[in-house]
Amino acid sequence: MTSTSGPSWRPSCPVCGRPAAGSGPAPCLSCGLPAVGEAARVVARIGATIEELARDRDRLLVTLRTAAERAPAPAPPPAPAAAPVRRVAAPALPPAPAGPSIDERYPVRAPRRRVSPEQVLLALGTLLVVAAGITFVAVAWARLGLVFQSAAMATVTAAACAVSARTARRGLRATEEALAAAGATLLAVDLAAAHALGLWGLDDVGLRLWTAVSCCVVAAVAAGLGRLTRSTVTWPLAALLAVQPVPLLLVPEVATTAAALVAATLAVALLDVALLLRLRRVLAPVAQVLAALWTGVAAVAGVLVAWVGTTADAWTVTALLAAAGTAGLLLRRDGRLGARLPAAAPLAGAGAAVTALALTGALARADLPGWVATAGLGVALLTAAVLAAPRRAAVAALVGGGAVLAACGGALLAAEDRVGVLGLLVLVGTLPAALAAVRLEALRPAAVAAVLLCPAAAALLAGDEGWLSPAVAGLLVALVGAAGFALAAARAGTPEEQTAAGTATLAGLAAAATTAGTGAWGQVAVQLAVVGAAAGAYALVTGRRDVAVLAVADLVVACWVAAGGAGIQTPEVYTAPAAAGLLLVALPQLRAGARSWAAEGPAVGVALVPSAVQLLAETSAVRLVLVVAAAAGLTVLGALRHRQAPFVVGAGVLTVVVLDELTPYAGLVPRWVSLACAGLLLLAVGASYERRRQQAREAVAWVAQMH
Repeated sequence: MTSTSGPSWRPSCPVCGRPAAGSGPAPCLSCGLPAVGEAARVVARIGATIEELARDRDRLLVTLRTAAERAPAPAPPPAPAAAPVRRVAAPALPPAPAGPSIDERYPVRAPRRRVSPEQVLLALGTLLVVAAGITFVAVAWARLGLVFQSAAMATVTAAACAVSARTARRGLRATEEALAAAGATLLAVDLAAAHALGLWGLDDVGLRLWTAVSCCVVAAVAAGLGRLTRSTVTWPLAALLAVQPVPLLLVPEVATTAAALVAATLAVALLDVALLLRLRRVLAPVAQVLAALWTGVAAVAGVLVAWVGTTADAWTVTALLAAAGTAGLLLRRDGRLGARLPAAAPLAGAGAAVTALALTGALARADLPGWVATAGLGVALLTAAVLAAPRRAAVAALVGGGAVLAACGGALLAAEDRVGVLGLLVLVGTLPAALAAVRLEALRPAAVAAVLLCPAAAALLAGDEGWLSPAVAGLLVALVGAAGFALAAARAGTPEEQTAAGTATLAGLAAAATTAGTGAWGQVAVQLAVVGAAAGAYALVTGRRDVAVLAVADLVVACWVAAGGAGIQTPEVYTAPAAAGLLLVALPQLRAGARSWAAEGPAVGVALVPSAVQLLAETSAVRLVLVVAAAAGLTVLGALRHRQAPFVVGAGVLTVVVLDELTPYAGLVPRWVSLACAGLLLLAVGASYERRRQQAREAVAWVAQMH
């Protein structure tokens, strides 16, 4: 299509938008699209067809709407009263929305990619060509002469590269990739053979240097061919793979130390990251994987060198790892690399953790001072992390490094049985935990638990070291438990309440277990009483019955432990605290007017029945007086308050005690007196049988009506 008033119209490339050179098989000068002129004309023709169809659709819609407006309205149904009907013109219909395309209504599942026969043939052909080249170099080199074979290999290699470029212009993508792979491999074989067989005296060059030079030559040739043939992916891939070992090979042999190798590995990773800016988008994942692989190798190697290498290498690799982490964060600020590198927080945390591991290995060489410095530095970093919130990258770095340093330092101290020093460092760890509890609401429950656990653990570790006696250590832990219940009461209704109460319970159990191992039962009772009293106060403040029951049980156990430790065997010493505890737990039920057997019944039974049983087994005047007085009082109280449980228990105990006391004197009564009493009793019962039966019914009903 031409115009008389201007230059001829030329379609643009469908891929890059650059004006096409013309018709024919000529590729695009910018993106390398084969037959760009024909492709552009086809795309333009399809676009024109779509535009024409859209215009036809719009004209049809206008015609249909006009016909709908001119059509007569349907006659209304007959109405009983003739009323004038006012006709209202129908509003213009809005443009109908475009319906879903045929591809959306009938989606076609993409076919699975399978290996085509031509791809198999090309792969096998490439493999055979490369194998032939290697065989030609290895077997026939000595038969034909170096110059001839060098020329032959160079010719074959150049032919593979040239034919690859030729097929790229014709759009044979699989063929061009196969030939490019063959050319790159043959070039590497040529360079290796030239050195191995001493072509032009190259065998005098060191193997390490020649390998580096060969990799650079392959990378340069592949990069140059990649710029000439934009559609070939193999060339930039070959260049990327060829430069990987170059930094490692360029390290001088005289300076080949562990730290130098780690530095070279980090340089390879940095090179891969930098190549992300130059590589094609399809090869970016390959460079990312290679960068991650080399970074992981450098991290593992650096940590190993820091722990088992020399002191100089340890500090050198620690500095290198720290610099690599910082470089990663700085590179991520580049807008072109930000989306291709990990997020800032994980990157900073991982880098700081690896650096902390290496730093631990460097500091561990100083024995105890190094271990203390490691753990102390970790606690300091954790404190700084709390203060650095909410900057995520800084917090991730400080938490990652601080956690690793603190854990490794503590592990080193524990492995060398320096638990006392470890206890001091654990106590210092209360500071970052307290700051986190105050400043960071999301971490407050866990921070509260750490605030309580750190002093308790420090006291236990000091006791294991011998700095504190077990009794003193247990008492300190019990005081921590009491403080935990106080904190739970103060923070009632918040998420940290449950954490504080649970931690306080664990502290109380740990205190009792610590002191119980020494047999100091009096101290155990005191510690249980301290924790139980604090738990009871917390239960009263929050109104939690389950905690109140546990607190009372703790106090009762404390009384039992104290009595058992003192060697007391009197049953009342054990039953009285239990009865008091049961009565204390039953106070809410007593106030609510619950039935006596569910409220004070257990307490009354525990208080009176064991003493009565002991009285039957062993006569004691003091116990007899006390049991009779208590039973009589309960009977009278039950009768006055109309409570069944104390009345029945008291009356039953009085009956048993009276019968037990009268039994020894039954044999001293003359037989005729017994017979006479029995006869008189039968006469009396028989004479007033009906009246007594009515009174018995009334008595039973009266007792049954008690609560």
